[in-house]
Amino acid sequence: MKKNYLFYGVLAATVTFVTACGSNATTETETQPAAEASTTEASADDTAVNTDNELTQAPEKIDIEGLKTTSLLDVDVDSLVKLGDYKGITVEAKKKEVTDQDVEDALNSTYSANPEMLEVTDRAIEEGDTANIDYEGKYADTKEAFQGGTAQGYDLAIGSGQFIDGFEDGLVGVKTGETVDLNLKFPEDYGSADLAGKDVIFTVTVNSIKTPAEEPSDEWAKSLGVEGVTNLEELKAHMKEDLENEAQESYDDEVRNAAVEIVVNNATVEELPEELYNRYFVMIYKSVESYVQQLQAAYGVEVSVEEYVQNIMQSNGLSGEPKDYLSDIANQQGKRCLVLQAIANKENIEITEDIIDEYVQKDYDTYFYQGYETIDAYKESFDSEDYREQIMADKVADFIVENAQVVEPQ
Repeated sequence: MKKNYLFYGVLAATVTFVTACGSNATTETETQPAAEASTTEASADDTAVNTDNELTQAPEKIDIEGLKTTSLLDVDVDSLVKLGDYKGITVEAKKKEVTDQDVEDALNSTYSANPEMLEVTDRAIEEGDTANIDYEGKYADTKEAFQGGTAQGYDLAIGSGQFIDGFEDGLVGVKTGETVDLNLKFPEDYGSADLAGKDVIFTVTVNSIKTPAEEPSDEWAKSLGVEGVTNLEELKAHMKEDLENEAQESYDDEVRNAAVEIVVNNATVEELPEELYNRYFVMIYKSVESYVQQLQAAYGVEVSVEEYVQNIMQSNGLSGEPKDYLSDIANQQGKRCLVLQAIANKENIEITEDIIDEYVQKDYDTYFYQGYETIDAYKESFDSEDYREQIMADKVADFIVENAQVVEPQ
């Protein structure tokens, strides 16, 4: 489905916190014991609470159980909304021009992440090389191998900081075929109690050495497996096309969002009926709850919805309770939905069951076929009114843009 015009506000508000948390959080089931604890392990408390912005007290628990809700179809929308101008509005937006430098930057970024690796046979390991190694880790006192400390054919980028201090530095100067013993010590605060502060010996054999080629080649471009790309020039053309498509999508989203907000601001909306307000409050709460669950599943982060929201508030310099913050968003979203529905009513934009079924089928075939055994099982997982409102919002947004004048900012 297209961008969610009903709820993009809360998604934008949460993205900063999601990025900050996700970039630092990992699971605590990491099986690479030579990896540095500070870069491969993070506690839920450390991740959930930004250390530069610590929570001073636990926020008030939000209870959404038992809240009675209703939908747009069950309220007199036209009596609640006085529409202002929604046809012929002027929207200011400018599409980004894709330059040759943008293409070069994209190429360099792609190459940095996945460079062409050339085998080195005439020298020892240097910083920046990737060494393919076999290693075995043993306790220094007992010479007993510790669990998870052995691997074969492991590609290690020297200087990446993946392993504990001394491991990568100890391989600099070692040649292919050579074996060395590295006498090291795990950090005192290492995540595994069996290894924290322990003296160990890693016996490491270097199988091969590779280093990135300085410049991407036609062969590298072809190796990426991009359809129709056999050399660098074709890859650049492909990248430029992708960048232009992204620029167009971003521009379209900017126009649609701006147009909808202008129309909403032009309208006058009465206070939301309590049960309709409850609907959007519950939606917003569950939207944030979904992010929290994703964090826990992906990174092992345990944080409540309330703590999550309070972090968002604090990162934006806001005070107060999370419930009030979510309440403001729910009112904004409710107003937006009412205005869009009022336009749909006036312009006879009707969303039939057949249209809803078409969207549901497309989403199921594209995203949810693995999570639900049948489409009927998928349908049981949501309220069809959620789909109807979203489709209605999309179609009304299209209508507003089609009847708007889009100009570049002066």
